[in-house]
Amino acid sequence: MMPRTTPTSQSSKSNRIRKAVLYAVISLLVVAILIAGYTVLSLYRSLRSINPSTGNTRSVLNLNERINILVVGVDSRDTADPGRSDSIILVGLDPVSGTMTAMSVPRDTRVNVPGHGYDKINATSNPDYYSDGGMPLLEKSIESIIPGIKINYYVKTDFAGFEKVIDALGGVTINVEKPMYYKSADTFIDLKAGVQHMDGKTALEYARFRHDAVGDFGSWGGEEYGRVVRQKELLKAIVAQTTAIRNIWKLPPVIQAVEKAVVTDLLPNDMLRIALTFKNATDKQVTTVPFPGEPGYVDGISYVIPDLGVLQSKIAPLFRPALPSN
Repeated sequence: MMPRTTPTSQSSKSNRIRKAVLYAVISLLVVAILIAGYTVLSLYRSLRSINPSTGNTRSVLNLNERINILVVGVDSRDTADPGRSDSIILVGLDPVSGTMTAMSVPRDTRVNVPGHGYDKINATSNPDYYSDGGMPLLEKSIESIIPGIKINYYVKTDFAGFEKVIDALGGVTINVEKPMYYKSADTFIDLKAGVQHMDGKTALEYARFRHDAVGDFGSWGGEEYGRVVRQKELLKAIVAQTTAIRNIWKLPPVIQAVEKAVVTDLLPNDMLRIALTFKNATDKQVTTVPFPGEPGYVDGISYVIPDLGVLQSKIAPLFRPALPSN
C-alpha cells in the first residue's frame, strides 16, 4: 500500500523544491556577478596598461563638449626608434549627437613649430629632431594652424601595433580602388583592385601605399586625393565593422590583444565612458573633411602648404569645444 501523503508533507516538499530552485538561481547570479566583476576588472587593468602615465589620475573628460583625439601612426619598425608621424588623423567626437568628424593632416604639412620655426609637421613627434619633440609638440603644432581648438587626447601606435589592432578586430573589409604595387628593400605591396577582407598586414599596406602619381596628398577641384583619403576610409570601415564587439563581454580579449600595441593619455575610466557613449556609432555617424592645402615648394623643400584662412573659417568650428545648439 502506498504511503498516504498529507497536505503538510506536500507543502514541506514544495518548500524544499522552491528553496532548491532559489538556491540554484542565487548561485547562478553570484557566478554571473563574479564573472562580470572579473571581466570589468580585467578590462580596466588592460586599459590601465595602455596609458603609461602615472601622474595624471584626475579625469577632465567633459561629455557635454566636443572631444578631440589625435590618432597617430608612427613610422617605427624598432621599439627603440620613436620614428616620425606617418599618419595623423584629427578625430572630433560629439558625445551629445554621437557623431564624429575626421580630418587627415598630411605628414608634410608646413607648420611654424612652436619655439622652433617652420618644418614638416611629422618631425615634431620625434625627440631626435627636437629636444621637446613628442606628442605634446605635435598637438601644439596642429593647434597653431587651427585657431581655437584643443586636442584633448592622443592615441598612438607603430606599424606592428597597427597590425595587431586590425587582427584583434577580426580584420577589415575595404574596396581597393585600383591596383597598388610597390617593392623596396623593406617593403612589398601588391594589392589587387576590388572589395577584399584584409588582415593587419594587408591593411597596413593599404594605409601606407603612396607610390603613385598623387602620393601622400593631392588636392584639386575642392577634393583631396592620395594616401590621406585611404586612411580616412580605413577609419570609417573600422567603425562600421566593429559594432559586434562593442559590449563589455567581448571587449576584454580585444583590449588585451592590443594593450601592447597602443599608447594613449586617456585614463582607463574615460576610455570606457567614451566607448559606452559611442557604442552604437556606425560609419554613417562619421563625417570626413578634406585638409585645405596644396603641395608646393619653399626654399627647395617640398611641403603641403596649408590654407590658413580656410582652416580658421571652416575647419576650426568643426573641432572647437562648443557643440552646435541642436
